[in-house]
Order: sequence, then C-alpha cells, then structure tokens
Amino acid sequence: MREYLIFRLHGALASWGDIAVGDIRPSYRCPSKSAVIGLIAAALGIERQEQIKQAELFKLTFSLRVDALGHPIEDYHTVQTPDDMSIKYDRSKDYWTRLDEIEAINLRIIQTQKNAGAIQSRRTYYCDALYTIVLNEKINKMIDWSILGLTQFSDLINALQNPKLLLYLGRKSCPLSLPLEPQIHTAENFKLALNKASFVFNDELKPILKSEQHQYYSEEKLDNSQMKLTRRDQPVNKTTWQFSERDEYYFVE
Repeated sequence: MREYLIFRLHGALASWGDIAVGDIRPSYRCPSKSAVIGLIAAALGIERQEQIKQAELFKLTFSLRVDALGHPIEDYHTVQTPDDMSIKYDRSKDYWTRLDEIEAINLRIIQTQKNAGAIQSRRTYYCDALYTIVLNEKINKMIDWSILGLTQFSDLINALQNPKLLLYLGRKSCPLSLPLEPQIHTAENFKLALNKASFVFNDELKPILKSEQHQYYSEEKLDNSQMKLTRRDQPVNKTTWQFSERDEYYFVE
C-alpha cells in the first residue's frame, strides 16, 4: 500500500507549456509534471535557484486525471521592445530587466523620433478545465523530507493549504478559481486512491463536468493502460529551464 497526495486544479484560464517555436506559445492539453512540481515548490516557498531542494521534489511520481478538457483559446498581442543594437552594445549591464527595456524604448523614441518596435506573441490557454493531480513517493527513490524542512509526505497538505508563494496554473495570469482541497489516501495504485478522494466544491463545477469519461496520464503503469507516451517535462534544472524525457501511461475510462 502507498500514500497518495491528491488535489484538484481549476481556473478560468490555464496554460501548460509545450514546445515553443518563434512567436507561437502553445499549451499542452493537461498539466506538465514540471508545472505541478513548480506549484508544490511555490507552496513550500522554494525558489528556482534552490537546486538541492528542487531535486528532492523531482523524485515525486506524477499522475493525473482530466475531469474537463476545457476550451482552447488563443491570445494574440504585441510587446514593445527596445532597439536590438542598444541591448547588444550596452555592456554595462549584466542582464536586462523589463524596466531597462522600457527605458530603452523611451530613449529610442526620443532619439530617433520613431515608434517603438514590437514583437508578436500568440499564446494558447484552456478555459474552464479541471484536473485531479496525484503524487506519491517512489519506493526505490524516497525523498529526504528534512531537506525540505518537513517531517513526512503528508506535511505537503498544510503547505498547499497555506502556500508561501503565489500558486497559479502555468502562467502568473492564470490564478486558481477554487481551493486545491489536498488530501492523502492509501491504496495499491493511483487509480484506487482517486476513487477514495472526495471534494467539497462539486456544485460549482457541474457546468463543466459534462462527460462521464475521464482521461488518465500516469508514470505508474496499470494493467489497463492503453498507450505509453514520452513527454519532455521531467525537471532537471529549474534555473536554466532544462528538462529530460519521461514515460507516462495513458488510458480512458
């Protein structure tokens, strides 16, 4: 028997990073492992540069159930940018903040009497989606909870109920619409643990819960798994945004 941490993610908008090329910023149809680990880290107050603590969270086994896929929408907008040459040849700055860019934009307009440049961006979001997340420790790769300032797996419940940093659904513009309602259940596998979960905020979600079928994605293989998928969202280094591939199993029920 294993312990499983279960909680739900719902928001008016959600965006789960997928492979991006050029100005297109697509969203995967369900949460990535990296995004969920980032949410747990934020709840614990762990910053991206705290690699030792982050590495412990990377050990978690990740599963999810898609309760409502939501509706994809695309946001098109432009972002003002400074002259590329002004950034390239300003060696006095080790890095540029957005405030530095805005100052460069204003200077460019004053000096050249031209309009500021702009880049285009197309970003995909999912509207009114609902996901149930399941996390557990690997039997052969247990987490050292003392490194995280915790004593046991169940301490994550208090962290999610009282997060130290802002929690959001993939992007900072996508806040949570309902409490996470984290809970621990003991079962032989993640599917049986999900069957034990119960949530208070069900009436509020009835308008989006139209399908009786659910999609399941899990690093844990069950006998009824229908397909094995490979996804590049296993965090390696959050500071440099490096990820490796991992296998997950899919089935519909």
